[in-house]
Parts: sequence; C-alpha cells; structure tokens
Amino acid sequence: MSSGTRVAGAAETNPRNGNSSGAATRAKLLRTAERLFAKNGIDGVSVRDITGTAGANSAAVHYHFGSKQDLIAAILHRRLEGLGVRRAQLLDQLEAHDTPDLRDVVAALLLPTVELSRDRRGGGHHYLGFLVAVGEHPTSMHLITDEVDPLTERYLSVLRRTLPEVPPEVVLFRFGVAKDLVNRVLRQGAVREWLRRHASNDDKVLFDQLVDFLVGAFAAPAHPA
Repeated sequence: MSSGTRVAGAAETNPRNGNSSGAATRAKLLRTAERLFAKNGIDGVSVRDITGTAGANSAAVHYHFGSKQDLIAAILHRRLEGLGVRRAQLLDQLEAHDTPDLRDVVAALLLPTVELSRDRRGGGHHYLGFLVAVGEHPTSMHLITDEVDPLTERYLSVLRRTLPEVPPEVVLFRFGVAKDLVNRVLRQGAVREWLRRHASNDDKVLFDQLVDFLVGAFAAPAHPA
C-alpha cells in the first residue's frame, strides 16, 4: 500500500540504475533478498549472503540501494505499491455501500494477500514471509507502518460502520491482530503446513475458513471496560 511518499531505496536511488544491466541486477537483488529474508529473518541474512546468492558484485547492494535497511524498504515499496492499488479498488466498492456486509469487508481485507500468496511465478508467496520477518525486526518494523497507514484508516472506517456496537478501540485492536494473523497463516511456514496436514490443502477452503474465523473475531462481544 503506497503512501505516496518517497521510500528510501526506491528506483531513483542511483541514476546509474537506468541501464538495462543495472535494472536487471537491481531486480534480482530484490527477489533474492526477499526470499532469503522470508526464510532466515532479517538478522539471519547478510549483505554478502544476498549478493553471493544473486551472483552479483559484493558492493551491488550499496551501489543500487545504499544500505541493507534501504533494500528492505525497496522490497516493501515494490510489493505494497501494487497491493495498495488492489486494496483501494476493493475499498472503493465497499465505501459505495451505506451498510457494507462484515463478511465482504473481511474478504476484501484478505483477498489481495491471498492473491499474492498464490503468485508462485512472481515470488509473491515469499513476500508474506518477508513481511513477518520485517514485522518482528525492531529497527525495521516501522517501515511497514509508514507504508500502510493511509489505507489502514479506510479499512477501519468501513469496519466501524459495519460494527457500530463494537468500541472503536476494540475494532482497532482486532484489525491489528487480524493483519498479522493473515500473513502468518498464508505464508509458506509452519502454520500453513499444519493446516495442510490437519485441515485442508484446498486454497478456497482455507480462504473461506479464514474469513469465517475473522468475521467471528471482529463481531464478538467486547468485554466491558
């Protein structure tokens, strides 16, 4: 979800990246780093690991991005820009209704992430693991918040209209938990593997059950303060 502000590590970082060879190297570094971070965590991957796996010069990350942190920001920006467009489309549809259905709101929250998790060819499934890794990294987690805040408020506004009986602060809490839960369930990791073995290996069934679960979580009565 793009906030419209320039993110460190974006395409304009180095004017020499305009040539086709530089652009190809930059794209390979982004894909490689995303996959390695998803698998091993942020601190479990060094710049040398990334350049070595990508078959690039050891100084390539510094040349194309500036630093490891700038590379992380560039990966986020690359994916969230497209996700933001998709989420905005779904939100436009929801906001056109005076009383949107809770299940439709939850489905709109899930669908862009589900679509990305199914993108094996483009490596989208690695991005969810990368998001979890960034969210757990103390000095990087703010990058996610910086990118997603504009659309977060739109989602919260629709949810509050759908759940007038639930206090706004409770809706906010449940939304934050839901976002993290969705990434953890849909990523290629331990939770997904457990569900494949014990529940269902059908993506459609997983999606429907996850929507059911979150609808129940959002609509549950709030404990009195």
